[in-house]
Amino acid sequence: MVKYALSFLFLSLSFLLNAQNHRIFYEYSFKMDSLHRENVVKELMVLDITKNGSNYYSQEKFVYDSLVNEQFARARATQSNNINLSKIPRKAKVSHTVTKKYPAFEAVFHTSINGDNFVIKETEKQNWKISPETSEIGGMKAQKATTDFGGRKWVAWFTNEIQFQDGPYKFHGLPGLILNLEDEKGDHIFRFAGSKKMPQKAVIFPETKEDELLITKEKFKQLWREYLKDPAKKIRQMLADSEAQIRVTDQNGKELSNSEIIRSREQRAKEALKKTNNFLELSLYR
Repeated sequence: MVKYALSFLFLSLSFLLNAQNHRIFYEYSFKMDSLHRENVVKELMVLDITKNGSNYYSQEKFVYDSLVNEQFARARATQSNNINLSKIPRKAKVSHTVTKKYPAFEAVFHTSINGDNFVIKETEKQNWKISPETSEIGGMKAQKATTDFGGRKWVAWFTNEIQFQDGPYKFHGLPGLILNLEDEKGDHIFRFAGSKKMPQKAVIFPETKEDELLITKEKFKQLWREYLKDPAKKIRQMLADSEAQIRVTDQNGKELSNSEIIRSREQRAKEALKKTNNFLELSLYR
């Protein structure tokens, strides 16, 4: 079991059932580079469950966004234009979030491409096949179930000792909380890491972004393919705007020309994309 400094790990069943709002933790292990599966990244993910729905997000992203919002709030309060975010560590590897609305369990995916924020409503159904096979996870009896979703085959272990038909990411629909989940290749693995009760007036994350654009899956795929083809398109358009004033310097303080800025952006993006090719939901990035 992963050793997180959380004193509330594996709370009793009675505690969970008596609380109205719950925070479930998962250790998420993933391999984003299919050519180097030995490189495993781990991140603590959160599933906040309320009577109206759930919110799934990275704990590191929550910490980072909270510190950034605090800086902007302080600047507004003091009427200052001096905002320095360089000292705030950005450790999150997972930037997307998922919200679900009860009782229909409508899943909404919040993500971005090159700084542009998008919202996609999930339309693919999860048809689960429940197996009689059982196991014990965190002191709870868990049962096995399988499904095909997002271009992968998945194995889940759920417990009906906790009556939430929810789980990490977009997964839901089993007669109990999904504790563990992984694809058949072991590229994306979720492990139950604990839970705690949330105050009734807890800050629910993520907050809705005003600039989010609702699009279809097909539109997202089109935009993703365009980004892969030309990752510097956005900065090129910005630099072509006569009103835009963008000044970029290299590590020696030398100011870069527009062509150098574009070339640098393109090189960095292509290098990053080479190592980012094994998405959890493969069918969305094709």
